[in-house]
Amino acid sequence: MGLIAELKKAIFKSKKSKIISLAILAAIILFAAYAIISAQSANIKQVTFAEVTKGDLTKYVTITGNIEAKSRNEIALSPATKVFAVYVKEGQAVKKGDLLAKLDDREYQNQLIKQRINLSNANSTLSYILNSSNVMDKAATESAVSQAQITMENAQTSYNDVYKKYEQSRILYEHGYISATEFDAARKGLSDVEHAVSSANLALNNAKMTFSNIDATVGERAASQRTQISLINADISYLNQKIADCTLKANVDGKVTKIDAVANQYPDSGDMIIVDETSTFMLDLDVSQYDSVNIVTGQRAVIKVKGLNKEYEGKVTEIGLLSEKSLTSADQDSKVNVKVEITNPDENIKVGYEADADIILAEKKSVLQVSFEAVQDEKSTGKKYVFVVGSGGIAEKRYITTGLDTDYYIEVLSGLTEGEKCIANPDKDIADGVKVKEAKGSK
Repeated sequence: MGLIAELKKAIFKSKKSKIISLAILAAIILFAAYAIISAQSANIKQVTFAEVTKGDLTKYVTITGNIEAKSRNEIALSPATKVFAVYVKEGQAVKKGDLLAKLDDREYQNQLIKQRINLSNANSTLSYILNSSNVMDKAATESAVSQAQITMENAQTSYNDVYKKYEQSRILYEHGYISATEFDAARKGLSDVEHAVSSANLALNNAKMTFSNIDATVGERAASQRTQISLINADISYLNQKIADCTLKANVDGKVTKIDAVANQYPDSGDMIIVDETSTFMLDLDVSQYDSVNIVTGQRAVIKVKGLNKEYEGKVTEIGLLSEKSLTSADQDSKVNVKVEITNPDENIKVGYEADADIILAEKKSVLQVSFEAVQDEKSTGKKYVFVVGSGGIAEKRYITTGLDTDYYIEVLSGLTEGEKCIANPDKDIADGVKVKEAKGSK
């Protein structure tokens, strides 16, 4: 029994030794295989693939601007003239010629009545001169001088009042507290009273001249009277125009977007009435010189109004003839003003909104294309090429011809077929015949 047990023990040790030896041999083989594979992998470049596809290509330039009405009727209200009545409200649709508001024209009407009386008297005087050889009655000429003196004093008083208001507006404008439009309104008011003073002064001088020349010949006195009549007629025309100006009418079809006029109140500096032609909206753009050279009228645009989750269609309708540098912006590129009409506006569009316009410079439908990163320029020949990933992961340098290029993709005219894979943005280690594989996580 003891001998058999020893024999079994020896056999067991022999089997165990063989198993250990086989295990060690397998480990050595596995390690060698891993080393070979690792060495081979070390020579394979990991790259990002770019697939050749077919689709639409669009080249565009994006410019930011503000929406404005195609045309605008701005009426500056003078603080010197009271509003008599207002006939519209903000948001109301109006037609060209519709009455918006009426300014108080009673002072002009009173002056007009007086001048018509003066004209009638002047014509009667001329008739008397021409039909009588007697010397003009000194009392009549003295009365004319007195009347002219009163008119002159009234005009001077009005001028003094308006000049004070003008000086206040000038100081405010020079310090930036009011706009150029507001200052223009004050300057226009001053011009009106200056005209009145000038007319009154001429009338007074003529009256005095008539009085001093009472003994002059009939012909001289008649010529002087005709001059007086011409001055009165000119003043009547001026007053009629001022009365017409007090009737404020729309000069475009559109919508009242601002109305500061209040009945029986004097406007404040800067108060306005604005009517915008809202049937057509334009996007006002200042385009860099480098982009403007590629823009022509009729080009399509995609408009994205900030804050609105919607795209609008547009087209380029106007391109400015002048390129200017901004005096306020840090961007010193010369800019050309471009107008883009929004062709499908809706109720969400408002004057003054900011929007981006993608102006389509060129577009092609269903063309072969590849990522711009994959296309390389060969400096020695000027040709374009890509590295195509062939069977077995071998990089193949291939020359191609290209067409339209955009920010992300380039049209391929020849040299590639749909579905082929190229190396995106190859580095200096990529050459014809190099083995590559797609890097993990690449797109």
